[in-house]
Amino acid sequence: MNPYKDLRIAIEAGDTQKAEGLLDSGLAVSVYHFVTATQNKHYGMLEMLLSKGYDINSPINDKLPSALVHTFEDVELVEWFLRHGADPNKQSRLRNSTPLSFAVEGGLFDIIKLLFENGGEVQRGQLLHYAAMRTKDDNHEVLQFVYNKDPTYNRSCINKMLDEGTPEYLMNERTGLGTPLHYAAGSGSVGMVQFLLDRGAVRNPRDPYGRTPLGYAIHNGHYHKIGPILNGGAESATDLEWD
Repeated sequence: MNPYKDLRIAIEAGDTQKAEGLLDSGLAVSVYHFVTATQNKHYGMLEMLLSKGYDINSPINDKLPSALVHTFEDVELVEWFLRHGADPNKQSRLRNSTPLSFAVEGGLFDIIKLLFENGGEVQRGQLLHYAAMRTKDDNHEVLQFVYNKDPTYNRSCINKMLDEGTPEYLMNERTGLGTPLHYAAGSGSVGMVQFLLDRGAVRNPRDPYGRTPLGYAIHNGHYHKIGPILNGGAESATDLEWD
């Protein structure tokens, strides 16, 4: 008999009574257990795990700040998390990113609004950068929404590299950090690129590898859309290279 395996199976199956009995026998709640119950939307299991001492704002790993990031396709699930103390501004260990950062990158727009209504802060989590990474059809609308939450603050961020000015910058530099315009160009969104340019984004900043926003667009197959906006062509041979 393997009680740890039995606990995992009980949580995956949503068998709250069995899982609670195993925890009462001395087993500990893990991040995996809470994430599994979240992904399966087992509300009774989630309630029980919290009652056993799990902190709803515990980090999942160095990148993911909490299990809240696994809720962004379900408004009801997000509302449950918020009622139980989930923090939309909890910072990850790896960089200045929060659950709200992940939401503006890929969550439902209604959920983004909900997180702001429940304490989400535009000044935390590099939201302008993450909104510029968004590839959903509403990406321009979301970027504009985030920008307008605090135009003065966002204007001060518009030409910064991701993580610039933070202790994590040098650690993350090799991953390829860009400005919001780099990410918008890479997504192929004409609307986002033009929006950022209209608000003061520099057209040809270079990331730590010397790549421009146009280079990002070319790499992702969006030259035909983005090229005419960004000066109509590559500024140099490095725009055409991607190592």
